[in-house]
Amino acid sequence: MREKDLPFDRAKHVCYTKNAKKCVKRLLSRCYDEKTAAELWEKIQLKYCDFLKDEPALSGVKMTVSIYDPILIFAWYAVVPDKPPLEEIQQEIFDCFLGGFNKLGKIFNINRKLDNRLANLAFKNANDLRVREIQDFPASFRMGGYSYNKENGVVRYSFTQCPNAEFAKRHHMEDVLPVMCNCDHLAMQKLHAALIREGTCCTSACCDYCIVGDQNPIAAEYELVRAGNGLWVSVKKDRDQEISAS
Repeated sequence: MREKDLPFDRAKHVCYTKNAKKCVKRLLSRCYDEKTAAELWEKIQLKYCDFLKDEPALSGVKMTVSIYDPILIFAWYAVVPDKPPLEEIQQEIFDCFLGGFNKLGKIFNINRKLDNRLANLAFKNANDLRVREIQDFPASFRMGGYSYNKENGVVRYSFTQCPNAEFAKRHHMEDVLPVMCNCDHLAMQKLHAALIREGTCCTSACCDYCIVGDQNPIAAEYELVRAGNGLWVSVKKDRDQEISAS
């Protein structure tokens, strides 16, 4: 089915991107013959539209890709009869959502002072956008705070509301969400940085971000651990902690 013919309210929502479409079709081609994959793709498109029926209108936000492409991934997982282990497709999901970081990392290094300050500006601009946007779109990303430690090169911010997490909760698909959340860690690794995050909006009160260069002594204090629910979380190396899904 052509995207322009999909039956959803375009005054409230937007369609998934070409990147998301290519990603899902690649995943289908790995497991199914051409005919079956085509049939499943149409069912996924219809599931996408079905999901949108009760979703809050967010077509007016600036970065719709971070809201609507994940819904297509949720639709794919809901429809396919053979559910692959999500950790096996982590790289493909990253390439779909944040593949641009592969090229950016070749010229950008958060360990360098100038690049660190540029990263701060980029993150702060994104934060300011979200703060303004939430006034018109209460269901969008809600920021919990922002700070920059220039001396130590530490960027900190948090989300107290995430549309992806809220969607997962509404549709009882919390087990699928980590494959998208984990992309944040991969993106920072491409920029020679470490994302120190102990929880997300799906597992705790907020999604906390602490971003430092991967050569920063703070990064060495943590290790990245896969929790029982598949979410990658940061754990202090000097603390014995058993990680389990919440």
